[in-house]
Amino acid sequence: MTMKDKSIGAAFCDAAAVIGGNDRLGVVCAMDVEMQDLLEQMRGVSVDEIYGFKFYEGILEQTQVVLVRCGIGKVNAARGTQLMIDKYRPSYIINSGVAGALNTELRPMDIVVGKDFIQHDFDLSPIGYAKGCLATGDRSKPTITQADSDMVKLLTDVSEAVAREHEEAGKVLVGRIVSGDQFINSPEVKAELRDDFGGDAAEMEGAVLAYVASCANVPCAVLRVISDMADGTNNESYDEFEKKASKLSAEIIIELAKLAPSNR
Repeated sequence: MTMKDKSIGAAFCDAAAVIGGNDRLGVVCAMDVEMQDLLEQMRGVSVDEIYGFKFYEGILEQTQVVLVRCGIGKVNAARGTQLMIDKYRPSYIINSGVAGALNTELRPMDIVVGKDFIQHDFDLSPIGYAKGCLATGDRSKPTITQADSDMVKLLTDVSEAVAREHEEAGKVLVGRIVSGDQFINSPEVKAELRDDFGGDAAEMEGAVLAYVASCANVPCAVLRVISDMADGTNNESYDEFEKKASKLSAEIIIELAKLAPSNR
């Protein structure tokens, strides 16, 4: 696959200079199935266990990578991400997994690259804050965490290139991801999240992972493959879909990893 865009290698080095990192890509997944294909492609792997999290270090294509399964939900994502930053100081972090559609144009196996994020279940409205406001900044609006714009562009380009050659992959959308500690499959709740927050997809980790990374000045991007439509339907069982979606997201990260310099 040929990429005409700026090499991610330059971006990795720029980030390392700013945050004191070491040209290493961090990848955070919630579930084993989401990281298995990546782990199988890594070489020279070493494992370190910290407070119950297993961190896998190795080379993925041309890139030094540290990989962790954080577990499902915002607290797990926050713990895994902060530990990764403190111990390994990655130059960038990518979170990959699945999400439900809020945007009515999205279909299963479409790809969403998050441009920004809101924690939809953070609710201090009884004391005068807007839903989704983390009690910082303007209390009349939800707190929006931005993804790294360079990483979003690169991840989008790579996703589009992979999708063109993947017979089951759908379209690629750059949009807003909303996160909360709820598995959302109700069409009515999906409509509320779309109307209240302008969300394109809903899941359980991305917004808090991006928030933790942002607080530590680590550039971050979130990749999601759509599991079900805005009306809550999908023609496949979740288990069957999950395997296909995980393979697609892994393919995208592997292609991205080919673009960065090796530090072997």
